Amino acid sequence: ARVMPPPPPRGAAPWVSQWQREWLSASLGCAVADTLFNPLEVLKVRRQVAMGGAANGTSTVPSSTFALARTAITEKGVWRGLWHPGLEATVYRAFSYTGFRIGLYPSVRDAISASKLFGDGDTISAKVLAGAATGAAGSAVFNPIDVVRIRMQGGSPYTSTLGAFRDIVKKEGIAGLWRGYGVCMLRAATLSGAQLATYDTVKRKLKRSPDLQFKEGPFLHFTASLVSGIVAQTVTQPADTLKTLVMASSSKSHASGKGLTPPNAIAVATRLLQQNGPKALYRGFWPAAARQGPVMVIQMPLVEQFRKAMGLEYF
Repeated sequence: ARVMPPPPPRGAAPWVSQWQREWLSASLGCAVADTLFNPLEVLKVRRQVAMGGAANGTSTVPSSTFALARTAITEKGVWRGLWHPGLEATVYRAFSYTGFRIGLYPSVRDAISASKLFGDGDTISAKVLAGAATGAAGSAVFNPIDVVRIRMQGGSPYTSTLGAFRDIVKKEGIAGLWRGYGVCMLRAATLSGAQLATYDTVKRKLKRSPDLQFKEGPFLHFTASLVSGIVAQTVTQPADTLKTLVMASSSKSHASGKGLTPPNAIAVATRLLQQNGPKALYRGFWPAAARQGPVMVIQMPLVEQFRKAMGLEYF
């Protein structure tokens, strides 16, 4: 008698492979969270760009993030001033880079653990490496979306997201879309390694603690997410600042001597440290932390539920 293949997991579409379901479930969760908190990302980017301009003597830094928000709302309103800038590119990013780095993390983590690269057992080193690998790889491939997103959020002259892609290629060449890819990969590897390893580790420790008695579910996911968001943003902020300043610059404006920052991460870091000291690398930290914490609190629980709905295991 012919042996029938085992049925697909409950909730899984038979024509969709596991890695596709992993990617899609993460993308959906990230798209919702990133859309909700896009105004905070806009404020973070604009403050970092203004700070870079101040270091070059081309602009002044707003007195506070609240002052920056008030100006944007006064000039264009809440939607056009804070929520809409870069939103389309943010959704593109959720379904590409962010979905890739978070969605494929469990498979990469399990593969590294199975290889016993770091010895037997489920080690923190394997988790950090898995997160860093998916983050760096996703960033390298999808760098053009990040360039466009940052320029749209920073108050660019582009009329549309797709128009921004065309304009950058026309004026700066294809290389313009990969501006700052090195520091972007560094930031992605740092963020993804810190966030996902922390989330994974905290979640498992809470579940195994006999005193706390956490069970798999939304409250556990929320708790682990909040901790991972704070840790990840604190570790990542210097690279995040450099990434924003490098990507926000254009070769045309730099060539004319009017650019906000040189398009080189080392030169940007040197100038910032000379002008403002180490604290300059943490400019925009509070709006970034205010965004990252809530984003993670919403993002990862949503990803977990989408994974369950698509027939996948929890992280």
